[in-house]
Amino acid sequence: MPSKPALPFGAPGLRQPGSSLLRMAMLSAAGQAPALSPAGLAGTGLAATAGAKAASPQARAPLPDDDDYAGDAPSPEDDGALDITELRKQFSDYVAIKQAEIREARNALRYYHGDQWTKEQLDTLQARGQPAITFNRIGRKIDGLVGVLEKLRGDPKAVGRVENDEQGAELSTQCIRYALDMSRFAAQETEALRKGACTGIVIAELGIVAGDKLDPDIDVASVDATTFFYDPRSLKLDFSDARYMGVSKLVTQDEFDELFPGKWDEALSSLDDTGETEFDLDRAYLWSQGRTRLRLVEHWYRAKGEWRFAFYAGAELLRAGLSPFFDEKGKTVSRYDAFAVHVDEAGDHYGFVRNLIGPQDAMNQHRSKSVHIMNTRQLKVNRRAIGGDQPDIETLRREAARPDGVMLYDGDPNDVEVIEGQQEFIRQTQYYQDAKDEIEQFGPNPQLIGGQAPDQSGRAFAMAQQSGIAELGPFLAQWRAWKLRLYRKIWVAQQRNWTAERILRVTNDQGAAQYVAVNQPAVDQFGRPTLVNAIGQLDVDIIMDQGHDVPSVISDNFDLLQALTRSGAPVPPQLLIELSPASQSAKQRALALVGQP
Repeated sequence: MPSKPALPFGAPGLRQPGSSLLRMAMLSAAGQAPALSPAGLAGTGLAATAGAKAASPQARAPLPDDDDYAGDAPSPEDDGALDITELRKQFSDYVAIKQAEIREARNALRYYHGDQWTKEQLDTLQARGQPAITFNRIGRKIDGLVGVLEKLRGDPKAVGRVENDEQGAELSTQCIRYALDMSRFAAQETEALRKGACTGIVIAELGIVAGDKLDPDIDVASVDATTFFYDPRSLKLDFSDARYMGVSKLVTQDEFDELFPGKWDEALSSLDDTGETEFDLDRAYLWSQGRTRLRLVEHWYRAKGEWRFAFYAGAELLRAGLSPFFDEKGKTVSRYDAFAVHVDEAGDHYGFVRNLIGPQDAMNQHRSKSVHIMNTRQLKVNRRAIGGDQPDIETLRREAARPDGVMLYDGDPNDVEVIEGQQEFIRQTQYYQDAKDEIEQFGPNPQLIGGQAPDQSGRAFAMAQQSGIAELGPFLAQWRAWKLRLYRKIWVAQQRNWTAERILRVTNDQGAAQYVAVNQPAVDQFGRPTLVNAIGQLDVDIIMDQGHDVPSVISDNFDLLQALTRSGAPVPPQLLIELSPASQSAKQRALALVGQP
C-alpha cells in the first residue's frame, strides 16, 4: 500500500525518511484538512468532532468552542500558551543542562558502531607500534538483546472488565491491530529499541495521516533519540513528570518551504541562539557544501493543565495550538510517548552501553597488548657479542624482530638471550577472557540468542528466554507499559476520529484474514437507521493487555499432538491440520482432501 501523507498537525522532518512533520505540514500549507481531522495546525477540525463523539465518555474532552484556536499564530483566546521566549528558553535549558547525558549517548552510539578508540589512544598505539584491535561485543550484545525482545513481542489485546464489555473489547483489539499493521510498527519498534538501548531513551510518536476513507488513519512511528529533547527536571522512567518535550532538526530551505511556505526569510532573519548539541556537531559534514541551514523545533508543553504544541525557528513562531490527542479521561496529552532504560542519581538517562564500556575496553586493550607481545621480543646481550665499546644495537634489534632474522657474532652463545613474554601473554589472555565473560553474562546468553534446539518447544524456549533476561526486569516492565500507553492512545484517537464506514482487514489468532465493519449503516428491527460497531459511541471500560505470542502457542499445541500421535493415541487428522503452522489456505485445502470419501 502506498504511503499516505499526514494531516497537518504532526512533526515534519524529524524522522527520516517520510517524516510525519514533513508530510503533515505539506497538507497544512495546501489547506487540506478533513472535517474530522484533529490537526491543530490546520486551524480546523477539532470542533467538528465534538458533536459526533458526544455519546462516548472517552470522547467527552474539553474542546475549544470555535475552530480557530490554532493556525499561523496562537489564538488570542488561548491565554494558556507560552510565548516564544519561554519556549526557546526551555529548549536551551535542555541543551545546557543535559550536556553530559548527550555526550554519553553520543559515545554509546560510537561504541555500538565499533568506534571504540580515542584519537589519543590511537596516537599512543601507533607510536608504540601496537595494533589497535576492536572486538565489538557491544554491538553484538545490543543486537542480540533486541532480537530476543522481538521474540517476546506479543499481540495487543483488549479485555473487558465486566461481562458486557467483551464485544467492545474485541472490536477495540481489531482496531488497534489494524493501526499497528498499517504503521508497520513492528519494524519501527525494533529501531526504537535498538537506538534506545544505546542512548537510554525509547520514543514513539502518534500521527494522523490521510487515509483512503473519509476519515484519517492513526499512525505510530519511532523517533530518532538524537533529535529528542525534554524537560531536564524529569526523573521518572516514563517521563510522566516532564512539562515539555519535542524534537528539533536542522533543515534546508527546500525542506522548510514544504512545511511553511513563504516564511523562510522571516525565520532566517530572526535571532537564533537556542544552542546546538554534540549530535549537531557530528552531522556538520552534511553541510560542507555551504547550504544554509535553519533549526526547526516542534515543541510540546503543558500549561494550565493542557498540552499544547508550537513550531518555531529561531525567534519566529510558525504555528501553535492545543494538542489534538487525548487520554481515556478526555485530557489532552503529548503526541510523544517515551520511556528511559535507566536514570542515574544525577537525573541523566543512559542505556545498557554504560555498564558494558568497561569490559569492552578491557577486551580491546588486552587483546591489543597480547598481539603486541606476540610480535615483539626483548634481547639480553653481552656487550662483547655486539661490538664491545661500539655496539651495533640497531642491526641486532632489526634482525631479532624479523621472523627470518640472522644474528652473527663471535663468542659464547650464552652472551645473547632472547626474552619472550610468554607469561605476560598468558596473563593478558586471561584478562581478555574475563572481560569477554563479563559481557557475555549480561542479558540473554548466546544459546538463547542463537535459537532453540530442534526438540525444544516454542513455549519452553520462550520460558528459557525469560529466565535468561531476568536481570532486565525493570527495562521489560517499562517497555510493556510504554506499549500499553500507545495502545490506549491509538484507541482513543480512533474513537475521536473514525465516524465514516470502513472495513478493517486484520489477521486473527489463527493467521487468517478477518474483516471487521466499523460504523456500518444498518436498519434495526423497527426500521430505524442505526450504526453497527460505532466505535465513537462505544461506552466500554477496557483494560489493554499484551496477548500471548500466538505462533509459539500454536507450535506448542501442534508439537503436543504430534507426540500423542507417535505414542499411538488416536488424534483426528482434522485436529492436526487445524493446529499445524501451515497457512490458512493450505489448511483449507488439506481439510477438503481429508473430507473427501
